[in-house]
Amino acid sequence: MLYLIITVTTISLISIIFLTISLALHYNHKRYVSFVTKNSVSLCALKKINSEFTFYPFVNFDQSYTYDNEDYYENISCEDYLIYQLQFQAQKITAQIKKMNRNKIEYSKYIARLKILKLGDFSAPIGKLKRTTLLKIENKLYNEAKFEPPPMQFFLTVTLYCSQINGRIYASKYDNFSGDIILSLVKRLNNKNGTYYRDREIWDAICRVERGKVSNKMRFSIYERDGYRCKRCGISQRYAKLEIDHIIPISKGGKSTYENLQTLCHECNVEKGDSINIFPR
Repeated sequence: MLYLIITVTTISLISIIFLTISLALHYNHKRYVSFVTKNSVSLCALKKINSEFTFYPFVNFDQSYTYDNEDYYENISCEDYLIYQLQFQAQKITAQIKKMNRNKIEYSKYIARLKILKLGDFSAPIGKLKRTTLLKIENKLYNEAKFEPPPMQFFLTVTLYCSQINGRIYASKYDNFSGDIILSLVKRLNNKNGTYYRDREIWDAICRVERGKVSNKMRFSIYERDGYRCKRCGISQRYAKLEIDHIIPISKGGKSTYENLQTLCHECNVEKGDSINIFPR
């Protein structure tokens, strides 16, 4: 019993000693941190420099699309799809590219300002404080306070998928595009006269993607709506090959919407060509 009491007392005494040492070390460390925070010339200068710089966050503009038609999936490239989307998002994406370029310029200026800072200078005497400990803490606080490199490069990824009509994806492809490539594509897109694109490759890419928006699911829905008959001559799918026709052709600005699509047999579709004809339903 006496042995147990002595053991418990010893353990309690050791715990008190460790606690006392821990508190002393904590207080001592806090004293060093407080001194460095208040008196470090470099930390004070860094705080002022930080207040003069603002950096933009990276905004994700990745693109993706799923085709249920294997021919469209094979014929439409990731670049084609990006060109198509840039018709509507060029302004926002261009603005983001400019922000990343600005980050790069501003961060270069920021680093140049930091290079003139010299750690180890204090505005008050260090007294009995250990200089090595002060420098160690100052270096740690300095690294925590300075800005990490902001995003300075813009890029986006286009991913295209191919699925069965039930939605099960069985193939995919992707490509990455830098800010410089995107700006080059935007410049080519802007080379137009009204709605006419002077760059034939750009126009062909837009047409491929617009045509590819007619999915197999959409195609069958149009056939069903039109009674599986040609809207021009009335022939049924039993006697002729039916096709989906753009009432206003893509070449004239037509879109792949239900309202702009109709069922024609192959012969009527060929005869219609790129004329604008809507046949009664």
